[in-house]
Amino acid sequence: MSTLLLLTGCLSPDAAPAPPTLDEFLHSTWVNYASEDLEALAELTISFGATLDAEEFPLQGDYSDLTQEEFLLVDVEWDANPKDAAGFYLVDTLDCSSAELMDALIQPDQRLVFPDNYTDYQREFTTDRDSFLAGDTDIVTWDTTYAVEIPIAGAYRTFVHGGAMRLDVDGEEGFATRTWAPNPADSDEEATKLDQDYQIEAYFPGDGGMIHAYGMWREFQINPDTTQDSDIIRALILDGMKGYFDDTSAYCAGLRDG
Repeated sequence: MSTLLLLTGCLSPDAAPAPPTLDEFLHSTWVNYASEDLEALAELTISFGATLDAEEFPLQGDYSDLTQEEFLLVDVEWDANPKDAAGFYLVDTLDCSSAELMDALIQPDQRLVFPDNYTDYQREFTTDRDSFLAGDTDIVTWDTTYAVEIPIAGAYRTFVHGGAMRLDVDGEEGFATRTWAPNPADSDEEATKLDQDYQIEAYFPGDGGMIHAYGMWREFQINPDTTQDSDIIRALILDGMKGYFDDTSAYCAGLRDG
């Protein structure tokens, strides 16, 4: 359980915990997701949501590294160093209802949601997708192999574990998702590398749609001098994240129009 929530349990009934910062929220969401603590995730999300002002969106930038303890919450199969993966975040509103967003999150072929992102995409559910859709379970998991083509840098193919959890956010439906790669990606170009990839996301109702807090840690380069710590890769990753938001909103709109 996060430090924030542990401290909350020690407070008197008339005291309120300090709301989490964005950095703390993303780290705590990662930790509580690993423990499958839906109640803690919901409480954390409610507390964080109260700190946000949609007029300041989008919020984007860098945040602190994955710690060794947080890194060990997932089973990485090679000798990775989490300090080599840089953190990036984006917070904005998606033009989606919770039902539309759930459709997008667990769409088996994510090329329908993100038509310009993947050259190949194969998702296999490792728990019952239909039970999650029906509300009989609040957790669903999957494994994915996908390929991406990067102009000039070439293509890479990677395998990731993923999943989603349904949250009760003040009586409304929210979600948390996590994705992580157990091994480095395979690349067409020797200089292009995606060695580490960890992603954590939270979605909860807000004015005008669903608020999406998206954090990732990546060790990525297109050559030895252009890595996750360079301005070029930073801009590339943040632009890619923004594109995910735009595509998700467009997909939700298409469900309504359809």
